[in-house]
Amino acid sequence: MIAVTGMHRSGTSCFAGLLSRCGCSLGSAYPLLNENRPDNEKGHYENLGVVAINETILRCAGGSWLTPPSPERIAATSERFFGHIKQFSRIFDGNIFKDPRMCLTIASWEKQCSQKLEFVILCLRHPASVALSLKRRDNIEIGTGLSLWLRYNRSLLEGISKTPLIIADYDRLRNNFSSEITQLLLNLGIRMPENKISRQTKNFYSEKLNHARIEEIQSIHLPDDIALFYRELRSLGSEAEKETEARKPCGSVLRKFLNWWGRNR
Repeated sequence: MIAVTGMHRSGTSCFAGLLSRCGCSLGSAYPLLNENRPDNEKGHYENLGVVAINETILRCAGGSWLTPPSPERIAATSERFFGHIKQFSRIFDGNIFKDPRMCLTIASWEKQCSQKLEFVILCLRHPASVALSLKRRDNIEIGTGLSLWLRYNRSLLEGISKTPLIIADYDRLRNNFSSEITQLLLNLGIRMPENKISRQTKNFYSEKLNHARIEEIQSIHLPDDIALFYRELRSLGSEAEKETEARKPCGSVLRKFLNWWGRNR
């Protein structure tokens, strides 16, 4: 199983859709939220079985995707749903599943299905683009959107301990689409020529579908801690491609990042 996650509005639907077009199965045991909507014209590719488990955990812990409970409350509440997570891992018949809420619950999923969880893909997007997209879709204040971006990304990095982590940079698709998808597939152990990738993904990704383009976010000020976190996290993704054991979350690159964050938060 490969989990595709990241803060909402970070390209998780885009990457899940692209991977499915490149041969990764979304499975048939659970229904998908995959209808075209104004905020996601190409579909969501969201596994409703995973969503149901994660939303229930967050709700019972006293929060939601928009108001995440503390990691401690999530951990304590998750124990009541370990059986549901195990059942999902037994029944799921695909390769990939996608849910942004996995950022908040990853530690619980690792505990219950670490042997089947092969990779976690963290979809990364500029925090200001995420915040602006949330503002336009849900009328969420920019500052709240930025704080959520930090919480989701931080929670994933602090919660993951065993599963190989891959960072997929949504903003790099704009200028380096073929090479970025080729590299992502290689990180997953899938070799596919770029010309085949182009055929399989033709007309799926479009810059026109971005709801908050880089050019529109210049006036949004990033707090220092978020700017530093984003810069270092993006650097982590670049360094990981060069590291022999890049996909191991306990490798030197990730340890260096977490040590840096511990000193600077």
